[in-house]
Amino acid sequence: MADATHENKTPPAAYSRFKAFVFLSVLIFAILGGSWWLRERASAAAPQVMKTAVNPPQTLNTTPTTVGWKADIGVPVLCYHQIVTDEQYRAKPTPYAVTVKQLKEQIDWLAENNFYTILPDELLAYVRGEKKLDFSNGKRPIVITFDDGNNDFVNYAQKILDAHGYKGVLFIYPTYIMARKQRSMTWAEIQAVRKAGHAIESHTMWHPMLSTMSDAEQRAQFADSKKILDAKGGAQVRHLAYPFGVYTAASLKLLQETGYASAYTTFHGGNQVGENPYLLRRFLVVKGDNAKIFAQKTLARSLPLKLLNSQPGAVVEGAMQLKVGLPPELDDSAFKVRVFSTAQKFSYEPKTGTMTIELKPSKKRLSALEILYKEDGVEYRANALFNHRRDRVAKSAERKTRKKKHKKRRHTEDT
Repeated sequence: MADATHENKTPPAAYSRFKAFVFLSVLIFAILGGSWWLRERASAAAPQVMKTAVNPPQTLNTTPTTVGWKADIGVPVLCYHQIVTDEQYRAKPTPYAVTVKQLKEQIDWLAENNFYTILPDELLAYVRGEKKLDFSNGKRPIVITFDDGNNDFVNYAQKILDAHGYKGVLFIYPTYIMARKQRSMTWAEIQAVRKAGHAIESHTMWHPMLSTMSDAEQRAQFADSKKILDAKGGAQVRHLAYPFGVYTAASLKLLQETGYASAYTTFHGGNQVGENPYLLRRFLVVKGDNAKIFAQKTLARSLPLKLLNSQPGAVVEGAMQLKVGLPPELDDSAFKVRVFSTAQKFSYEPKTGTMTIELKPSKKRLSALEILYKEDGVEYRANALFNHRRDRVAKSAERKTRKKKHKKRRHTEDT
């Protein structure tokens, strides 16, 4: 009897292993289940905009539309910042200012030359090939934008646009409005402007250089700006203008994920059918633009381009051999390729339209590649932006060298 009791209280080794297996299995399933529950809870708690993808992934395709590209004059987009009186400009001249008189002359010229305004949703539909615009009898569509959220728009620009039935697009960064600066609009003015038919869109949350930010920081800039402009400005934000025209390879994807349908750079040219909606072209209009320069900007033509071994806004380190796809059967002697004002070596294959560029990065934090092609007196332009990773040690050494030179120069001047 004692032996039997002892056998019941001490299970065989196989039974012990079985119990251990069951215990571990239950523990693993509990951990996996808990992880899944936490992910679902976090997803449910996140703002809905973070889960919205307005466009399908194929909208990020940058394949150039080479069929009929010369005939597609495209849609220009103008970019204004400050609109000031002559007195204000004399008191404080700024590079991005345009005087009230100058703006009126430019808008009058557009009206005289059969330009009519469209808004970002219409331009997006056009570049996607979903909507045809009216180019008949010399008519030309154009988008007129105003950055930051200056009250110059309601004080001066709106009346000038209204005289021709034109509508504008205001790219606003909310912290400027929230700071209640002397030149900034109020939320009431923004709502009134929107109700009058003008578009309210995003210029990020506080106008940063996106190339200096992490993906998470960029995402917050896009999502927070949209949320506030929608809530306080009564907008339904779907479009964004990159601050300084700078973006990274991640920017395009993050914009799509946070509910944006398109974004604007500061590259010249008319936006054609097939244009990447997150790399739309836009001209800066500045005080130095006389009538001839302004006309040239509105009539500039584009050259379709596709990056073959890189991405828009990619980080490059040192010199690289860049390959791009251009329309085939062009005259290679009619090309000029440069980064800012520095010429770059290149070769072009007419049969395939492939151009290989020996890209030498600029000394700045980014390189703006420009490809010019001239045929029958018409100049076509393609652009691409690249960022540079600058090593902290190298930057520190650079600063020390500058300090030494500065001290040496001061010492020489003193003696």
